[in-house]
Amino acid sequence: MSETHDPIETAPWDEVVDRHESLLSEQLAYLAENSEYYSSKFDEWDIDPTTIDTLAEFREVPFTTKEDERRNQANPSPERPLGSHQAVPTEELNRTISSSGTTGKPTYFGLTAGDREHWNTVIERCFYATGIRPEETVIFGVGQTMVPGGTPYFEAMTELGANVVPAGGGTTERLLSAIQDLNAPVLFTTTSHLRYLTERAPEILDHGVDELPAVKLIGGGGPGIATPEIRQTLYDEWDATLVRELMGLGDVIGCMWAECEAEDGMHYCAQGHAHVELIDPDTGGVIPFEEGTEGELVYTPLGREATPLLRYRSGDYVRVTGTTCSCGRTSPRMQCIGRVDEMLIYKGMNVFPSAIRDVVAEVEGALPYARVKVPSTDTVHFESPIPVDVVLDPASDRDPSDVADDAAGRIRSRLKVRIDPNPVPKSAIELSEYKTSLLEVTAES
Repeated sequence: MSETHDPIETAPWDEVVDRHESLLSEQLAYLAENSEYYSSKFDEWDIDPTTIDTLAEFREVPFTTKEDERRNQANPSPERPLGSHQAVPTEELNRTISSSGTTGKPTYFGLTAGDREHWNTVIERCFYATGIRPEETVIFGVGQTMVPGGTPYFEAMTELGANVVPAGGGTTERLLSAIQDLNAPVLFTTTSHLRYLTERAPEILDHGVDELPAVKLIGGGGPGIATPEIRQTLYDEWDATLVRELMGLGDVIGCMWAECEAEDGMHYCAQGHAHVELIDPDTGGVIPFEEGTEGELVYTPLGREATPLLRYRSGDYVRVTGTTCSCGRTSPRMQCIGRVDEMLIYKGMNVFPSAIRDVVAEVEGALPYARVKVPSTDTVHFESPIPVDVVLDPASDRDPSDVADDAAGRIRSRLKVRIDPNPVPKSAIELSEYKTSLLEVTAES
């Protein structure tokens, strides 16, 4: 058993859930009194929030979605620039950040000084779980931008006590130089950026990243590290001692999930600060956190003041990997499979682009990259095989057609869908320093 950052991380999960149940009534009362948006919604839903005392009753409350949030901020008043769900006067806001806008127009989130304390507590737990310790030097590879993984992460890591080096947002050369010059053992950045650095560094340094002092690699900003081939590549290329991922949501708390030394799914680390549910994205029914279950994550912040949300659908589709762990943490562990809004349907079978990539990664002669081609952003259903670029490994002499056939066969066997594989060179996939998309729209109608 390893040490944890806060005692609540090892408290029995049932006790944590009971604590959330007691805190929910306080949050509901706060929304009814301070949120114009939810006050009107309670009337519309014919719900008296003061009568909700149990989780069973709470599960009858309708969800809030990203589109609700966008509509809320479409025409805000000057007094409430963050929308009618802004529950404090603007002069009480202590920080305003925004979503990345990768799934549409960015939305803004406000934090009071109290909200920032909540965030720091949870994000510190997450970074501690991933293996960062106060005495270490951390290269912070993400620019300190308005997104949740920027300044809020930097602040929490600093509060944890680490020597944090703000090397993100500049050139790749300068970031790599900082790792070397400061003998930094830890590198935090997005998962996509970790892979980008692995590819680019040898051209810049004239040697591999295994000669750099960074041996702890922490990735966020999108799934990928849980793919065995991707994780192993990072281990091998960097000669790393740990490769772990974390995840959160700016609408709720910037980071809420983090991998421990088991490296078999991310633990929930927001106990006491946000209630989490797992639902069937089609029916909305609650699914228990049990090993092997899958569903969409839904959150309700507890004690949030500035822009609190209620039963907020995250759009993140996950698989529960366990409910116990050798590290001593008692919260569920999960791996993020993909975004609900990126799910494709082939003749009635659901499939995520990330799942296609993960299977392609196992193919001899292919790299752990793949890109699904869709004719438009609205395309979800496929009756013919799904077009997929399969990236060839330049170090392999395997025939490209054999690589493509192998990929198609494995995907048909494992995922029960058919693809139309197109073998492409490595140069065909442009890696991003922030997030690398697994979908490419070929032509909008």
